[in-house]
Amino acid sequence: MKKVSFYVSNLVKRVLNYGKFKNEFLKRLPKEFHGAARLLFYHTFTPAEKELASKIESFRSRIPELSSAKEIYSYTSPHSNSFATDEQGNALPGEYLGSAVEAHMKTGSSTFNGILLRRIVEGAGVKRILELGTNTGFSGCYFLSVPGTELVTIEGSDALCEIAKQNMDRISDKHRIMNMLFDEAISKLIEEKATFDCVFIDGQHEQKATLHYTQRVLPLLKPGALIVHDDIYWSEDMHAAWEQMVQDPKFSQTVDLFYKGICVLGNGAENKAHYDMGEYLPRPEIFRKNW
Repeated sequence: MKKVSFYVSNLVKRVLNYGKFKNEFLKRLPKEFHGAARLLFYHTFTPAEKELASKIESFRSRIPELSSAKEIYSYTSPHSNSFATDEQGNALPGEYLGSAVEAHMKTGSSTFNGILLRRIVEGAGVKRILELGTNTGFSGCYFLSVPGTELVTIEGSDALCEIAKQNMDRISDKHRIMNMLFDEAISKLIEEKATFDCVFIDGQHEQKATLHYTQRVLPLLKPGALIVHDDIYWSEDMHAAWEQMVQDPKFSQTVDLFYKGICVLGNGAENKAHYDMGEYLPRPEIFRKNW
């Protein structure tokens, strides 16, 4: 009943706000984010996007045959207020737990979230992407489907790296998988003087961890680069991290797209602007209460 109620209120709000979204919000919103905002409002794919999503989604059923291990070990996402660092200030990972390889057929970006990421990257003209949290490589596939993109992706689980490489190889070979903890890999990339147009942070869904990694990746970015955060409505704690970033003067623009939050790194000259789809659609409820 709760889902039906949300669906009805969502539909009603879409109809009532159609004109405002089209004639007010899109006029204020920078053009590079129009495609992502339209997807969130209209929930429709282009024929080419449907074909791509179908192709990438077909990889999911093949995951068990891509792994040399029957059990996949990976780091869990820490709960709220459990974030900790070592003596060097590097984040301590969550528990390293095993699960059946079949369980990972349900993980990774969905078709909707994958196309949303693709529209963000394509709209902003992003070419070099850093991803924190490879998983089985589905988000990486959507990133790499944008012509001319290169991806560096970090994953602590060697078994997931094995699966992700085979999945992403089907789309492009312009990727580098770093089988390391996030802080370790970020430090290595800083030493290499690597630079990126976009960072996608999709690892530890916790406020302090999110703020920690946001700060850590800044040396890898130039003004105008994007930091895209996944699951900003994951928990009260995670949403508090997003609200803090919305107020952060380092970012000239922030965009609340419900499933993703975008921060644009400024150069100190712009007036800060925030764009929120919650003004036109029912805002999602927190996904995990008391996480």
